[in-house]
Amino acid sequence: MHSFLPLAYQIDKLARRLAASFPGVFSIDERASLAVGAETTPLLRNGADVLNLNFGTIDNFSAATGGSATIFVQRGKDFVRVSTSVKKENGERAIGTLLDHAHAGYRDLLAGRSYTGFAQLFGRQYMTRYDPVRDAQGRVVAVLYVGIDVSKRFQVGIGARLGMLAFGIAGAVLGAYVWASVAAVSALPPATSSATVTALLLRYGAIALALLAFGMGGLYWLAQRMVTRPLVDATAAAQQLAKGDLTTMIHVGRRDEIGQLTQAINGVAQGLATIVGAVRASAERINVAAHEIAAGNNDLSARAEAQAGALEQVRATMDNFSAGIRNNAGHTQEAGSLVDNASTHAGEGGKVVGSVMATMGAIRTSSHKVADIIGVIDGIAFQTNILALNAAVEAARAGEQGRGFAVVATEVRQLAQRSAAAAREIKDLIAESVANVDHGDRLAGQAGGAMSGIETAIGSVATIMRDIATAGAGQTEDIGEVTRAVGDIDQMTQQNAALIEQAATATESLRHEAEKLVEQVGAFKLAQRG
Repeated sequence: MHSFLPLAYQIDKLARRLAASFPGVFSIDERASLAVGAETTPLLRNGADVLNLNFGTIDNFSAATGGSATIFVQRGKDFVRVSTSVKKENGERAIGTLLDHAHAGYRDLLAGRSYTGFAQLFGRQYMTRYDPVRDAQGRVVAVLYVGIDVSKRFQVGIGARLGMLAFGIAGAVLGAYVWASVAAVSALPPATSSATVTALLLRYGAIALALLAFGMGGLYWLAQRMVTRPLVDATAAAQQLAKGDLTTMIHVGRRDEIGQLTQAINGVAQGLATIVGAVRASAERINVAAHEIAAGNNDLSARAEAQAGALEQVRATMDNFSAGIRNNAGHTQEAGSLVDNASTHAGEGGKVVGSVMATMGAIRTSSHKVADIIGVIDGIAFQTNILALNAAVEAARAGEQGRGFAVVATEVRQLAQRSAAAAREIKDLIAESVANVDHGDRLAGQAGGAMSGIETAIGSVATIMRDIATAGAGQTEDIGEVTRAVGDIDQMTQQNAALIEQAATATESLRHEAEKLVEQVGAFKLAQRG
């Protein structure tokens, strides 16, 4: 593989010269922006000069050195070309384009390190140098690029070059032989024999053959240098590519068949590096996503199992609750029947109390009538006592003739007094009985009111118990529907758990395949990443 140290020296010299063209301090103004091509870029300044779309310094540099130059501004994790002398295939400046993330120097530049190496830009081969540029705070804000176009060197084909060289050697030897032979024969005396002339010509012919052999040896050595060594280098590079080392780059300093071959190998290496880099990044993202999905599926599976267990408990609880509701409904119906019976008995008791109250009223009326009769008897006894007293007075006036009548009058009076006393006692008893009857009547009235309230309350309780029974029946139906719904949810949860298990299996398979892909892609060696 040809050394590119001279080119590296040239590119380093160009890089220092380009950096010296910007003596000011670089800064970036992210509050202001400028459209460069299809990209919106922050303003990049060197001192007071805005570098976006400023081609003066870049063009002067290219005109003075013959190299190409570009200024990139950093925008997030992208580097955007805001000024360049590099032209696209159509002749337009390559501004408003991004440095490919798969570029071998992208990671180094992002980490603040320079990159030197070969690159193929817009169909041409360059020796390149990328240098990060920092602002006053030490942040990378831009990148300066210089490049040397090495794709125009040695345009002549290798076959034509070797053919011309062989023709030149043969012509030179033949010409020297003819000239030397003619000169030698001309210098001989005229009397020289033909044998001597022949010997001289043979001697010069041998010398010519020796020179021709030496020329052919030189041609062989040159062929080795021009063909064999580059092919060995190309073979070694191809073997390195076959081993997965995609950092292999061959310096292309010629445009003949060998140069085209090495340039094609470089293109293959760069293309494979880009593809493998993208595949590796995608594989790593797939691997990370697969791990995250696997973790999520495991968590979801655990939650689904926990939910299934909880639903099973809820279902069992709802079954118990439904059984309790049904038992309560039965008890409520029994209680309603008992309350209905109690209401019937209370109604009958109310009727009995009403009868008692009517009877007590009749007793009170009769007692009052008896009291009135006793009053009449007491009045009669009082009048009888008065009459007996008058009769005793008249008997005393009659003297001896009225003594017997006086005795009778005295007896009548005593009888009247005893009748009055008995009447008073009866009256007192009747009064006490009337008072007791009145008290009983009041108690009977209170009992009647209480029985009426009890009957009303029992009726209300019966209504409430019927409502409770109706509500209990409705709740039993609702609980049954809830239980069925919970059963459906439990079944769906179990189905979801099965699907989650299948998804977890598929995700685990994806994770293994992603790990294999990462491992297989990891066998390729790419340019160093920061």
